[in-house]
Amino acid sequence: MLFARIVLTATGLVFFIHGLVCFIHPATIGIESGLAMPTPGSVIEVRAEYGGLPMALGLFFLAAAIQRIQMRTGLLVMVTALGGYASARVVAVLISGQVDTYNVAAIAYEVFSASLGLWALRRLRAAP
Repeated sequence: MLFARIVLTATGLVFFIHGLVCFIHPATIGIESGLAMPTPGSVIEVRAEYGGLPMALGLFFLAAAIQRIQMRTGLLVMVTALGGYASARVVAVLISGQVDTYNVAAIAYEVFSASLGLWALRRLRAAP
């Protein structure tokens, strides 16, 4: 159970902090990924998608870590979200035929974190 708590806490903090940075300073994601935001509407979209959604997921994972939500549920959502990010990113790289450092790092983080989440789920099931 401690391992699951650590995985959820670390992932929750990464999601929340990244989301907070992107919400407060949306250009951060543009600098990291090369994403352009030429209109106020595009800045709003970045704040919502790269700011609000990760902050909400981060808080959800932290709530699961302190058992306000079942840890198993938190881990399932974590694995699903990170698996979805990684799968879509890999397919997008294959479609474009190109990859950059940002996306390689993102894929590595997403696959590694999803794998830790799966491992934590397996350990939870095996616990007495």
